[in-house]
Amino acid sequence: MIVCLGAAAILMGAALFFLQQYMFPEPSPMQERLMRFKSRQLRDEGADAEELEALRMSSLLKSTRYSNESLGRLFERYSFTAGVQRSLRQAGVKTPVDKFLLSYLVIPTGLGLVFSFFFLNPMPLLLGVVFFVITLSYLKILCKKRLARLTTQLPDALNLITSSLRAGHSFQSALTIVVTELPDPISTEFNMVLNDINWGIPVKEALYKMVNNVDNLPDIRMFVTSLVIQRESGGNLAEVLEKLSFTIRERFKLQGQIKALTGQSRLTGYVLGCAPAGLFVFLFLFMRSYIDPLLSSPIGQAALGLAAVMQIVGFLVMKKIVEIRV
Repeated sequence: MIVCLGAAAILMGAALFFLQQYMFPEPSPMQERLMRFKSRQLRDEGADAEELEALRMSSLLKSTRYSNESLGRLFERYSFTAGVQRSLRQAGVKTPVDKFLLSYLVIPTGLGLVFSFFFLNPMPLLLGVVFFVITLSYLKILCKKRLARLTTQLPDALNLITSSLRAGHSFQSALTIVVTELPDPISTEFNMVLNDINWGIPVKEALYKMVNNVDNLPDIRMFVTSLVIQRESGGNLAEVLEKLSFTIRERFKLQGQIKALTGQSRLTGYVLGCAPAGLFVFLFLFMRSYIDPLLSSPIGQAALGLAAVMQIVGFLVMKKIVEIRV
C-alpha cells in the first residue's frame, strides 16, 4: 500500500510539473529571434512597455506545433503522436499536440491511476483510458466532417480558379482569390499551398503536400494530378479545371440519387441491426427471469456470444450491400 501511494505521489508530481511547464512555456530559439526583431521594431516606432510585454504573450509562442519544446520532444518519441497531430490538423483544431495529449491523456490517466491505487479499484484508470478513446473518436468524426466539407467546396474553388485564369491572372493569383473569397477549410488548405509556393517550394511538391494533408481525398488528388500533368505537358488549364468541376458536381448529383434510392434499405438494415440488442435490454430490465438461463449457464453465454457475432457480421454485410461507390 505504501509503495502504491508513493508511486501515485510521484505520478501526481510529474503531472503537475508537466502542467507547469505547459502553462509557462519557454520560447524556442526561432521564437526568441522573432520576438527580438519585433521588439526592436516596436522600440523604433516609439512603443511603450505595455506593448512590448504584450508581444511576449502574443501568438508567437503558439505558432508552432507544440506549446513547449521539452514536452514536444518528449511526445515525439512515441509513434502515435504523429497520428494525433495529423488528426488535429485535419479536424481544423488549433490546439497544440502537447496540450491535447496533456489535457486528454496524461492528466486523466494519471488521476485515474492515482485513484485506482488509492481505492484499490481499476475502474478510475479504465475511465481515464475510455475518456481518451472517446476524445479520439470524436476527433475522427470532426476530421471526417471537415474533409467532406472540403470536398463539397472544391467545385466552387475550381470555378473561381477557372474564372481568374480566363481573366488573365496567374495560378498563384487565382489561389490568392480562392483563399480570400471562400471559407474554411478550402481556404485554409489552399493558403498553405500558397505559402509553400511563396517560400520557394516547387509547385508540384506543395500540391502533393496538400494531398497528403487531406488524407489523399480522391477529388483533391484528381485536381492535383490535372495541374501537374498540365504544367508538364501544357494545355488549357482553365478548360481542364472547368471539366473537372463539372465531373465532380455530376458525381455529387449521382451520389445524392443513390442515397435517396437506398434510403429504405439502409433504414431497414439499421432497424434489423438494433432490434435484437434493444429487445435484449428490454428483457433484461423488465423480464429478468426470462433471460436468466442465458446469463447464468455456459451454453446460454456461448449462445449470446455467437448471436452477437452473427448480428455484427450481418449488419456489416447489409451495410456493404447498400454502399455504392461512385
